[in-house]
Amino acid sequence: MTRIIKEYQERKNELLEAAQELFFSKGYEQTSVESIIEKVGVSKGTFYYYFKSKVELLDNLTERLSKQILQEVKKIVERTDLDALTKLNRVYAATRNTKFENIELLRILLKVLYDDKNLFFRYKIYRSNIELLAPEFIKIIKQGIKEKLFNTPFPEEAAKLIFELGFVLGERITKLILEIDKNPENLDRVEKEFKAYENAMERIIGAEKGTVHIVERKILKLFYKKINT
Repeated sequence: MTRIIKEYQERKNELLEAAQELFFSKGYEQTSVESIIEKVGVSKGTFYYYFKSKVELLDNLTERLSKQILQEVKKIVERTDLDALTKLNRVYAATRNTKFENIELLRILLKVLYDDKNLFFRYKIYRSNIELLAPEFIKIIKQGIKEKLFNTPFPEEAAKLIFELGFVLGERITKLILEIDKNPENLDRVEKEFKAYENAMERIIGAEKGTVHIVERKILKLFYKKINT
Protein backbone atom coordinates (compact mmCIF):
# COMPACT_ATOMS: atom_id res chain seq x y z
CA MET A 1 0.00 0.00 0.00
CA THR A 2 2.83 2.40 0.91
CA ARG A 3 4.54 1.69 -2.40
CA ILE A 4 1.33 2.36 -4.36
CA ILE A 5 0.79 5.68 -2.57
CA LYS A 6 4.40 6.67 -3.24
CA GLU A 7 4.11 5.85 -6.93
CA TYR A 8 0.87 7.83 -7.17
CA GLN A 9 2.44 10.92 -5.58
CA GLU A 10 5.63 10.61 -7.62
CA ARG A 11 3.69 10.51 -10.90
CA LYS A 12 1.51 13.42 -9.82
CA ASN A 13 4.60 15.45 -8.89
CA GLU A 14 6.12 14.69 -12.30
CA LEU A 15 3.07 16.14 -14.00
CA LEU A 16 3.07 19.18 -11.71
CA GLU A 17 6.78 19.88 -12.27
CA ALA A 18 6.46 19.46 -16.04
CA ALA A 19 3.42 21.71 -16.22
CA GLN A 20 5.03 24.39 -14.07
CA GLU A 21 8.14 24.40 -16.26
CA LEU A 22 6.02 24.73 -19.39
CA PHE A 23 3.82 27.43 -17.85
CA PHE A 24 6.93 29.46 -17.05
CA SER A 25 8.60 29.00 -20.45
CA LYS A 26 5.59 29.12 -22.80
CA GLY A 27 2.84 30.73 -20.71
CA TYR A 28 -0.28 29.16 -19.25
CA GLU A 29 -2.59 29.74 -22.21
CA GLN A 30 0.01 28.47 -24.69
CA THR A 31 0.62 25.26 -22.74
CA SER A 32 -1.70 22.45 -23.79
CA VAL A 33 -2.49 19.24 -21.94
CA GLU A 34 -0.88 17.45 -24.88
CA SER A 35 2.43 19.29 -24.34
CA ILE A 36 2.40 18.35 -20.65
CA ILE A 37 1.81 14.63 -21.25
CA GLU A 38 4.40 14.64 -24.04
CA LYS A 39 6.99 16.11 -21.71
CA VAL A 40 6.30 13.50 -19.02
CA GLY A 41 5.76 10.63 -21.46
CA VAL A 42 2.33 9.49 -20.32
CA SER A 43 -1.08 9.05 -21.93
CA LYS A 44 -3.89 11.61 -21.89
CA GLY A 45 -5.87 9.18 -19.76
CA THR A 46 -3.11 9.24 -17.14
CA PHE A 47 -3.25 13.03 -17.01
CA TYR A 48 -7.01 13.04 -16.48
CA TYR A 49 -6.64 10.36 -13.81
CA TYR A 50 -4.78 12.94 -11.71
CA PHE A 51 -6.37 16.19 -12.85
CA LYS A 52 -9.79 16.97 -14.30
CA SER A 53 -8.43 19.99 -16.17
CA LYS A 54 -5.45 22.28 -16.65
CA VAL A 55 -7.02 24.74 -14.19
CA GLU A 56 -7.23 22.01 -11.54
CA LEU A 57 -3.55 21.29 -12.10
CA LEU A 58 -2.83 24.97 -11.53
CA ASP A 59 -4.94 24.74 -8.39
CA ASN A 60 -2.67 21.93 -7.18
CA LEU A 61 0.40 24.08 -7.81
CA THR A 62 -1.25 26.75 -5.68
CA GLU A 63 -1.83 24.21 -2.92
CA ARG A 64 1.86 23.34 -2.93
CA LEU A 65 2.70 27.02 -2.54
CA SER A 66 0.24 27.30 0.36
CA LYS A 67 1.88 24.34 2.10
CA GLN A 68 5.29 25.94 1.60
CA ILE A 69 3.97 29.11 3.24
CA LEU A 70 2.54 27.01 6.08
CA GLN A 71 5.97 25.52 6.80
CA GLU A 72 7.47 28.99 7.18
CA VAL A 73 4.54 30.16 9.33
CA LYS A 74 4.87 27.17 11.65
CA LYS A 75 8.56 27.93 12.22
CA ILE A 76 7.60 31.38 13.48
CA VAL A 77 4.59 30.29 15.54
CA GLU A 78 6.58 27.58 17.32
CA ARG A 79 9.29 29.98 18.51
CA THR A 80 9.28 30.68 22.24
CA ASP A 81 11.40 33.84 22.14
CA LEU A 82 8.90 36.04 20.28
CA ASP A 83 5.81 37.83 21.53
CA ALA A 84 2.54 37.42 19.65
CA LEU A 85 2.66 40.76 17.85
CA THR A 86 6.16 40.09 16.55
CA LYS A 87 5.04 36.66 15.39
CA LEU A 88 2.02 38.10 13.57
CA ASN A 89 4.09 40.66 11.69
CA ARG A 90 6.81 38.11 10.88
CA VAL A 91 4.20 35.69 9.56
CA TYR A 92 3.09 38.31 7.04
CA ALA A 93 6.71 39.02 6.12
CA ALA A 94 7.45 35.31 5.66
CA THR A 95 4.32 34.89 3.52
CA ARG A 96 5.37 37.83 1.38
CA ASN A 97 8.93 36.51 0.99
CA THR A 98 7.74 33.05 -0.03
CA LYS A 99 5.50 34.58 -2.66
CA PHE A 100 8.43 36.63 -3.98
CA GLU A 101 10.45 33.42 -4.24
CA ASN A 102 7.64 31.92 -6.32
CA ILE A 103 6.90 35.06 -8.33
CA GLU A 104 6.69 33.23 -11.68
CA LEU A 105 3.91 30.98 -10.37
CA LEU A 106 2.22 33.92 -8.70
CA ARG A 107 2.25 35.88 -11.96
CA ILE A 108 0.39 33.04 -13.67
CA LEU A 109 -2.07 32.68 -10.80
CA LEU A 110 -2.96 36.35 -10.80
CA LYS A 111 -3.68 36.41 -14.52
CA VAL A 112 -5.49 33.08 -14.71
CA LEU A 113 -7.34 32.56 -11.44
CA TYR A 114 -8.54 36.17 -11.28
CA ASP A 115 -10.47 35.72 -14.48
CA ASP A 116 -14.15 35.94 -13.49
CA LYS A 117 -14.84 32.47 -14.86
CA ASN A 118 -12.44 31.00 -12.28
CA LEU A 119 -14.17 32.43 -9.22
CA PHE A 120 -14.90 28.92 -7.94
CA PHE A 121 -11.21 28.03 -7.91
CA ARG A 122 -10.28 31.26 -6.17
CA TYR A 123 -12.82 30.48 -3.47
CA LYS A 124 -11.52 26.91 -3.21
CA ILE A 125 -8.00 28.24 -2.67
CA TYR A 126 -9.30 30.64 -0.04
CA ARG A 127 -11.07 27.80 1.84
CA SER A 128 -7.91 25.71 1.65
CA ASN A 129 -5.83 28.55 3.09
CA ILE A 130 -8.23 28.91 6.00
CA GLU A 131 -7.91 25.21 6.80
CA LEU A 132 -4.11 25.38 6.61
CA LEU A 133 -3.31 28.73 8.21
CA ALA A 134 -6.18 29.71 10.50
CA PRO A 135 -5.08 27.27 13.27
CA GLU A 136 -1.67 28.98 13.37
CA PHE A 137 -3.27 32.42 13.57
CA ILE A 138 -5.48 31.21 16.41
CA LYS A 139 -2.35 30.17 18.33
CA ILE A 140 -0.84 33.64 17.82
CA ILE A 141 -4.02 35.42 18.89
CA LYS A 142 -4.38 33.26 22.02
CA GLN A 143 -0.76 33.97 22.92
CA GLY A 144 -1.37 37.69 22.41
CA ILE A 145 -4.38 37.56 24.74
CA LYS A 146 -2.25 35.97 27.46
CA GLU A 147 0.42 38.61 26.94
CA LYS A 148 -2.26 41.34 27.00
CA LEU A 149 -1.17 42.51 23.57
CA PHE A 150 -4.53 41.51 22.08
CA ASN A 151 -7.98 41.81 23.56
CA THR A 152 -10.73 39.65 22.10
CA PRO A 153 -12.97 37.03 23.71
CA PHE A 154 -13.27 35.25 20.34
CA PRO A 155 -9.80 34.15 19.12
CA GLU A 156 -11.07 31.40 16.79
CA GLU A 157 -13.72 33.61 15.21
CA ALA A 158 -11.27 36.52 14.97
CA ALA A 159 -8.78 34.41 13.01
CA LYS A 160 -11.45 33.28 10.56
CA LEU A 161 -12.74 36.82 10.16
CA ILE A 162 -9.24 37.99 9.31
CA PHE A 163 -9.19 35.48 6.45
CA GLU A 164 -12.68 36.46 5.33
CA LEU A 165 -11.57 40.06 5.01
CA GLY A 166 -8.34 38.91 3.39
CA PHE A 167 -10.29 37.17 0.63
CA VAL A 168 -12.25 40.36 -0.08
CA LEU A 169 -9.01 42.36 -0.02
CA GLY A 170 -7.39 39.95 -2.47
CA GLU A 171 -10.29 40.35 -4.87
CA ARG A 172 -9.93 44.13 -4.80
CA ILE A 173 -6.18 44.63 -4.92
CA THR A 174 -5.46 42.01 -7.58
CA LYS A 175 -7.63 43.81 -10.12
CA LEU A 176 -6.06 47.12 -9.12
CA ILE A 177 -2.53 45.74 -9.51
CA LEU A 178 -3.25 44.14 -12.88
CA GLU A 179 -4.53 47.49 -14.16
CA ILE A 180 -1.78 49.76 -12.80
CA ASP A 181 -0.29 50.23 -16.28
CA LYS A 182 -3.52 51.89 -17.41
CA ASN A 183 -4.23 53.52 -14.05
CA PRO A 184 -1.00 54.46 -12.18
CA GLU A 185 -3.08 55.90 -9.34
CA ASN A 186 -4.10 52.34 -8.48
CA LEU A 187 -0.91 51.98 -6.44
CA ASP A 188 -2.23 54.62 -4.03
CA ARG A 189 -5.54 52.78 -3.84
CA VAL A 190 -3.80 49.45 -3.14
CA GLU A 191 -1.76 51.02 -0.34
CA LYS A 192 -4.93 52.51 1.14
CA GLU A 193 -6.71 49.14 0.98
CA PHE A 194 -3.88 47.50 2.89
CA LYS A 195 -3.88 50.24 5.52
CA ALA A 196 -7.62 49.78 5.99
CA TYR A 197 -7.08 46.02 6.35
CA GLU A 198 -4.36 46.52 8.95
CA ASN A 199 -6.65 48.85 10.89
CA ALA A 200 -9.49 46.32 10.70
CA MET A 201 -7.20 43.56 11.95
CA GLU A 202 -6.11 45.64 14.93
CA ARG A 203 -9.74 46.22 15.84
CA ILE A 204 -10.69 42.56 15.39
CA ILE A 205 -7.94 41.19 17.64
CA GLY A 206 -7.87 44.18 19.98
CA ALA A 207 -4.30 45.25 19.19
CA GLU A 208 -2.92 48.74 19.70
CA LYS A 209 -3.40 51.03 16.70
CA GLY A 210 -0.48 51.08 14.29
CA THR A 211 1.09 47.83 15.50
CA VAL A 212 0.08 45.47 12.67
CA HIS A 213 2.27 45.80 9.57
CA ILE A 214 1.46 43.76 6.48
CA VAL A 215 3.14 45.61 3.62
CA GLU A 216 4.87 48.91 2.84
CA ARG A 217 4.59 51.03 -0.29
CA LYS A 218 8.11 50.15 -1.45
CA ILE A 219 7.21 46.44 -1.21
CA LEU A 220 4.06 47.04 -3.24
CA LYS A 221 6.09 48.79 -5.95
CA LEU A 222 8.63 45.95 -5.99
CA PHE A 223 5.84 43.37 -6.18
CA TYR A 224 4.22 45.18 -9.09
CA LYS A 225 7.56 45.45 -10.88
CA LYS A 226 8.27 41.73 -10.50
CA ILE A 227 4.76 40.71 -11.54
CA ASN A 228 5.05 42.72 -14.74
CA THR A 229 8.66 41.89 -15.61
